[in-house]
Order: sequence, then C-alpha cells, then structure tokens
Amino acid sequence: MKDLCRKIIRFFRLSFLPPKELNWGYPLFIMAVGLLTMFICKTQLTDLPFSPTSLVFASLVVPLTVLISLIVPAISLSSSDNRLANAGFTGRYTGIGPILIAFFSGVPLSLFGTACHNLSAYLWLRLGRTMPFPAFMCYNLDGSLTSVILEVLTQSVIPAIGISIFFTGVMWSLFREENKGIGSVVIIIAFVLYQLNPVDTIGLIAVGWWLLTLRKKTGNIYAPFFALVAMKITQVSFSFILPYLDTTTLQTYSDIPSTIFYSSVPSLFVALILFAFFKSALDEFERIYHSDLLGRDNDETNSVPKEEIPLPFISGINPALLIAVIILLVLWGILIF
Repeated sequence: MKDLCRKIIRFFRLSFLPPKELNWGYPLFIMAVGLLTMFICKTQLTDLPFSPTSLVFASLVVPLTVLISLIVPAISLSSSDNRLANAGFTGRYTGIGPILIAFFSGVPLSLFGTACHNLSAYLWLRLGRTMPFPAFMCYNLDGSLTSVILEVLTQSVIPAIGISIFFTGVMWSLFREENKGIGSVVIIIAFVLYQLNPVDTIGLIAVGWWLLTLRKKTGNIYAPFFALVAMKITQVSFSFILPYLDTTTLQTYSDIPSTIFYSSVPSLFVALILFAFFKSALDEFERIYHSDLLGRDNDETNSVPKEEIPLPFISGINPALLIAVIILLVLWGILIF
C-alpha cells in the first residue's frame, strides 16, 4: 500500500510540478489553470457597482488575467530552466527597421481582424445561433480621451506584453528548429483557445499566424508586441470607417446594418494586399540580415547549440497537457453552449 501511494505521489509530482527541463506542454497547463482561476473569479464578482462588460471592470480583470495566466508562468518557468534562460527567449534585437515594419503591419492586422469579427457575427446569427460572448470583454461607450487611453492599455498593451512573452517567447523557444512548423500550429491553437472568444476564431488564427511570422523573421518578441499595440490603435482610430460590432446589442442578423458589409469585405482584400507587402519586406530584411554583407551567419548568431535546447516534441505530450486541453475545452463549451 505504501509503495502504491509513493508511486501515485511520484506520478503527480512528475506530471504537475515544474519539471527540471521544461517541455512545451507544461506552460500550457499553467496557463489553463490560471485562466480557469480568473474565469471562476469573474463569475463570482456579481456585487460590483459596474457592469461586467464595462471598461472599469475590464481594467481590473484583464491585467490580472494576463499576469496570472501568461506573464508570471512564462518568467518563472523560463528562469527556473537554465537551458531556456541561457537561450534568451526574448530573442535578439535586430534594429529599429523590423520593429517599424511590425508596427505598421498592425494596420492590416486590425482591418482583417475587425472585418472577420463583423462577418463572423453575421454568419453566427444567420445560422440561428445565440451570440456567444467572450469570457473577458468590454465596450467603451464613453469616447473620451481618458477612456480611449485606458482601453488601449487594458485591451492591447498589457495583453500584448503577456502574449509576446508567453507565446512568441517561451513557447516558441521550446520547439526545436525542425519542429517549428508543428510548433507554430500548436502555438496558434493555444493562442486562440486562450482568448476564449468563439466568434473571432478566424481572425485570431490570422493574428496568431502573423505574430509567429514576425517572431521568425525578426528574431525577437518585440515585433509581435508592437504589431498588437498598433492593431488596437488602428481599430480605435478608424472605427468611424470600419466599426467593430458590439455583439451585446445584437439579437438577430437583421440588427447588423448593411454598411458593415460595405466596409468589412473591401477591408479583407486591402488587408491581404498589405500583408503581402509587409511579408515581402520582412523576407527581404531576413535575407539581408543573414547575408555575408553584414557578416552574420545564421549559425554564428545562435550562441546556444541547437541540440541542447529544447526537448523533443514528444516530451510536451503528457498528463499536464491533457489537463490543459480539458480545461480549455470546458471553458469554450461553457461559452458556446
């Protein structure tokens, strides 16, 4: 009996306590637990003097969610793993040029995301489904400068810090070079699941893909951060041209004004053209940066041997990952059904 208890304890300790050598599945487990904790806390905060969809409520809940689910796990786990700490999950600074490209790429990112949100909301209601709301959302009806600044901070800057550190930093660094393809798929899925926003799934997939493209081309997490910030600034600045539908006011698809289609559909095509332009600029930067003209060889810029980090892909498929998937699917099920 004692041996059985020891084996059970050992199993839980090896599966759910921080491993000595970090695999890609364990950070997702911590993220899911943090997200579940904040989701439960949010549902219990019913006696507050302001609405759960208000900007004030979001300014309290969103930063705390990002801190507990993304920032604290990423920093604590990476610092406890010498291999990852020595590798520098933030990447290398490659100059102001790629950061400017990333910042301006936030424009098509915003156009594409907002257009997908509007069209997805229409299709969702057109199919006769009840509109599912994001777990953490707010709508700024004030319009004052203070409210806009607070909205950008709570809905963009703070989440962008967590997303850049966790997904394009730690998670990206936990996949070997030969596994970056499948690793990108895993990160994009995890990024979408973290958002707890069913209606915006298509737009979020595109955002996740572009963030990882920036991470790969620029070699650091700063570019994805500035792209996310610019995305929100563009959405706020051009809301009079391409409004972001307030799904809390929609009951049927007929509630959506026809002007939404006139602005959303062309925005998709404009966004795709701009994406192609910025992708070309990033490809050119990557080629020049690693060329002999700058005296940089791709192997020499990596101070840590690739075979030392990270662990094989299969190491991330473990009980902790299974629990994370179950938690995230349950949360999504609650939102949808």
